[in-house]
Order: sequence, then C-alpha cells, then structure tokens
Amino acid sequence: MINKAIVLDLDGTTLNEMNTVNETLEQYIGELRERGKLVFIATGRTLEEVRDVLPSGMEVDGMVTANGMSAFIGKKQIVEHALPPELVEQLVAKAGAEEMYYEVHPNDGLRIALLKDKDYMAKQGMVPKPETVEENEWLSRQDAMEDKIKWAEQLNINSVAKIYFFSNEMNTIGKWKEDLEEIKQNIAFTTASSTHHNVEVTVEGVSKATGVQILLKHFQLEPENILAIGDGENDLPLFKLAGRCIAMKNATDLVKEQADEVTEYSYREDGLYRFLRKKFQ
Repeated sequence: MINKAIVLDLDGTTLNEMNTVNETLEQYIGELRERGKLVFIATGRTLEEVRDVLPSGMEVDGMVTANGMSAFIGKKQIVEHALPPELVEQLVAKAGAEEMYYEVHPNDGLRIALLKDKDYMAKQGMVPKPETVEENEWLSRQDAMEDKIKWAEQLNINSVAKIYFFSNEMNTIGKWKEDLEEIKQNIAFTTASSTHHNVEVTVEGVSKATGVQILLKHFQLEPENILAIGDGENDLPLFKLAGRCIAMKNATDLVKEQADEVTEYSYREDGLYRFLRKKFQ
C-alpha cells in the first residue's frame, strides 16, 4: 500500500504544547511535498483558528476545518456547511443558563459569545490549570478570552460552523454531553470531542472523514492511499476511512485502541516530525 497523501490533525499532533509548529516539522512537511506526497490538514479548528497557529510559510495541498464543516483545495473553499440558527440559539441560551463556557464559531471571522456571559466564562481561567487539562487547550482558552472572542449583545447565527464547549471539570462536560444527546432527539446534529474537557457541535453527518473524502475525490485518490495521524476522538471517523491510521503517544486510550500504530514520542517531543522522518526516510 502506497501512502500518496498524509492527513494531519492539528492540536496534540501537528502543534506543540504552545500551539505552534516546530521548525523541524514545518521544514520536513515541505520536503515531503517536494517529494510528491500530498499533505492535508483535518482539524476541529475553523479557518480563522487555523490562521492563528499555522506558520505563514507552511503550505498544504488541502484542508478540512471545523470537523468537516468546510473543505479547501489550496486556498479555495469547495465546501461549506452551517448549523441551523434555531439550534445555535437554543444551545447558547442553555450554555448561558448553566454557566457553560462556549464559543460560537462562524464560517468566516472571529468566534463570538454573548457579553452577558463574559464574567462567568472568565472565571474558568482564574483558577490553577487542572491537571487533566492539556497545556495547549488551557492556553487556547486563555488566548480566546484575551483577544480572540468578539463579545456581542446579540449573536449573528446565520452562518455558524460549530459551537465549542469547555469545562475545567470532566464531570461537568460529561453531563453536558448527556444533555446534548437528549437534545439530539428533537434536532439532529453531530458531536465530537478532541479532549476529555470539550465537546463541539457541528452539522449532522459531517466529520473529518466526510471532508477528507471530498479532497480524495478532487485528487483522484482512494482511502487506502492515505495515512492519517491524530490524537482525539474526533479523529476516529477519519481513522475508519484511512488506509493506515496512527495515534499520537498522547492520544486517548480509545484512539490508541483503534489505531494501527502509536508514535514513540508525544506532541510535546516533536513526535510527529520524528514519526514522519522515520516513516519516509
């Protein structure tokens, strides 16, 4: 089986704990592309969030953002989905009533939250980092509260790619996931988690896998030709699609169990670069 394309998750995989790309990895991805490999990004981040972290000089052949809500060939967008406005309104109201941290991510532009919810959301970042929260996610929440969220009196809910929910407490986010499953009985949507402390809501039937399938069709590739690498539960649909799937050392146990292989090093140790270098030397 020939790996003609490599599909990379971002958080906990391509990005280090500071939410940046190590120079060694950036250079090697460029080298792989020069050698004829296609490199795709498949992430839970929206395009705006991707722009926040990828180096300006790092180019990829295709990208799937917001867990499949948008797909790009180079810089050209070829797919865009949006959540039903009534669902966005319902979930934001419920989050505010229960003081659940949330971010509404439009398909284009800054993430949004209601100004009235700012105080309780800020309190989550005023405590010491819980041991079970990864550094990269904690830093992302700090950055979001500082200057990434647009605080509004009312939300524009007509073109929302996803809603991100987070809690310092795993029990709290677990209960929230149960509540979302009940709401699904009345209006369909998809939920996916990249860590034990978050859950994201996107359009029903949309995932990283559906987005990558669109890229494969464009490049006339079969699923067995792709190598997928990730660390979160939102990577599992992609793992089922790919010819070979690799879990990062820092991945959850569930993800590791469904992978063909686990990297020797974590995202904190330049693990993706070390794996790719050994794989394609």
